[in-house]
Amino acid sequence: MSDKDRQTRGFWTYVLWLALMFAALAATARGEDRALLIGVGRYAHFDNRLNGVDLDLDMMAETAQLLGFSQRAIRILKNENATSTHIRQKFKNWLINDTGPDDRILIYFSGHGSQVWDHSRDESDGFDEVLLLYDTRVTLEGGRRSLSGVLHDDRFHAMLAALKSRNILVIVDACHSGSATRSLRELPRSSRIRDAQVKYFYYSPLLPSAGGSGKFDIAPPAGPGDIRTRYVALTACRDDEKTIATSRGSIFTLALHQAVRSAVKSGNRITPDELRYQSTKYIREQVQSDRITFHPQIEGHPSLRNQPLPLVASADGNGKIQPDLAVLVEKNLSTIGLRLNKTCFEPGDALEIVVRIDEPGYLNIISIAADRRSTVLFPNQHHPRNEVGPGRLTIPTAQMGFELVSDGPPGRRIIAAFLTRSAQNGYTSGFSIPENFLTDKSRVSERSLVMRPVSHYLAAGKVSVEIREEGGCD
Repeated sequence: MSDKDRQTRGFWTYVLWLALMFAALAATARGEDRALLIGVGRYAHFDNRLNGVDLDLDMMAETAQLLGFSQRAIRILKNENATSTHIRQKFKNWLINDTGPDDRILIYFSGHGSQVWDHSRDESDGFDEVLLLYDTRVTLEGGRRSLSGVLHDDRFHAMLAALKSRNILVIVDACHSGSATRSLRELPRSSRIRDAQVKYFYYSPLLPSAGGSGKFDIAPPAGPGDIRTRYVALTACRDDEKTIATSRGSIFTLALHQAVRSAVKSGNRITPDELRYQSTKYIREQVQSDRITFHPQIEGHPSLRNQPLPLVASADGNGKIQPDLAVLVEKNLSTIGLRLNKTCFEPGDALEIVVRIDEPGYLNIISIAADRRSTVLFPNQHHPRNEVGPGRLTIPTAQMGFELVSDGPPGRRIIAAFLTRSAQNGYTSGFSIPENFLTDKSRVSERSLVMRPVSHYLAAGKVSVEIREEGGCD
């Protein structure tokens, strides 16, 4: 080999080495967008359980995917895995060490909030705000009741400040107000919420001395590790308000899930500020009570608050439970007589469903498409009540004032009907957008049907139909 060839080869070897070094540095600087979801609905040392936190995590996992976080980049810490030690380790090893400045980070918490005595003396009311983790204990400090095994707002800020990311979204679905009452079930005057629980842990008669307010500070005033330019935080309520959980999921999380799915389905952009606005609107519609009202709050850098969130259409239908809906019909349920006006439909054809009902109950009729997406046909916006009596019911009737018109991609669909003893309503618990009077099945409403013990059912039935291109049914 000549000297010239050796020099040429050496040059390209050097170029290759530089390319590999730059690639390694880039990989180090940029890891992966990551979402850490934390939910605590039951606790090791006391029985103040919260309904629906598992549903909160399901909904937020789907929301994270719609926001562009891959499934492999989502970690969930629930109940016994959501201890103070596990959370610190996950922050250090998975978020702090393995993400870079250009990686987006989402951190979500659903559970109880509360307050403890302020030892650092940086709170005017004498209390620090905390989030309760699975291993929280009621303790005595200086003869006063307090809590251990909690996540203090000061500690949480230090953990966030250690992140390198310049784009952090924090969502906290908990209350931390000293004016909150005990975690008793309250009943707002709303047909959609029947088992509300305040998400505040009241453990000491001295807590009201907090003065009726208390903020879980995501970012205290400027100091070492200041993150005020790198984060947006959405919290469920104002300092003096109470947020609530239900068996359908926490209302604030339901609102966020609804807003993001609506934006994806409508093809609209949504910013964190718009997300707060849409969530507030949803809560106002859902919670009709003069005893419980709350308003989501937002803080963080204005450029991030007004920056559109990345949105990705889900390729997984609207949940993983849909196939079970069709299977459920076969599980030893009495049969509902279900008949359609046609078995083959072209775009624009009107669908008419005739149902034979033998006992009184609550009727839900669902269309399950080949792509696993399911739509609630009855009840709906024009006929939201679904309590029915024995007899023959035709949907829609002339009095209902609407038509069910076939649309969507061609293919086979299953129309399934479920009659339940309990008041299951797929319309009010489903997912909808304003311009559509039908709802998609939500994960909440899916579970309300699929996970319901068979003894709660009266009957079910299904029938298959074909939707074909125009002229395909001739």
